Amino acid sequence: MKELSPVDLCGCGDTGYLILRTIPVDLAQGLGHIHKVPSYHCGNKLCDQYTLPSPVVSRIDDLADIMEQKELNSIDFYWEGQEESRNPFSLTEAFIWKFSQRKYEDAEVSFVHNGQTVIFHSLLDATEFYELKYLHTDEKGTWFSFVKFYSEEPLTLENYLDFEPPYTKELGVMNMDEVEETLVDMFGSAI
Repeated sequence: MKELSPVDLCGCGDTGYLILRTIPVDLAQGLGHIHKVPSYHCGNKLCDQYTLPSPVVSRIDDLADIMEQKELNSIDFYWEGQEESRNPFSLTEAFIWKFSQRKYEDAEVSFVHNGQTVIFHSLLDATEFYELKYLHTDEKGTWFSFVKFYSEEPLTLENYLDFEPPYTKELGVMNMDEVEETLVDMFGSAI
């Protein structure tokens, strides 16, 4: 499997985050579709543009040839030598990085650590923080923990690395598909 950067440019020129999408391909037997194609999209729901990484573009040509030979109209994207399509870890990193600089009605992102953790700072209580952290990926999905903690001191990435909160409250474990809705329920709409 090729290692792709979790962040690049969307087709609209904005910062793009690695996602999987279905793309159409012209085949000798008509229109076909390749599913789970790694691409960069800015995350704006109104944007319909995206960018395909160059290694992906050349692999799509190979997959289109395979589809024509086997007379398939649909296939999942996979790398040569890969037996089954798996999400690269960088998809999870891209998901995390897209929260950087995000602000909600009641909280804002303080920082993202290592492409695996997002720290939110409450706008209602200066001592209240939240941690969204990647746990693992299994056959049922990609899982994150969501924890609330307090700090009397301003929290930066540097002091977070050595920080041990006196009190934490586990708010739950959730699948990647549930994260956005949970954050909106917790902090209000993104601004």
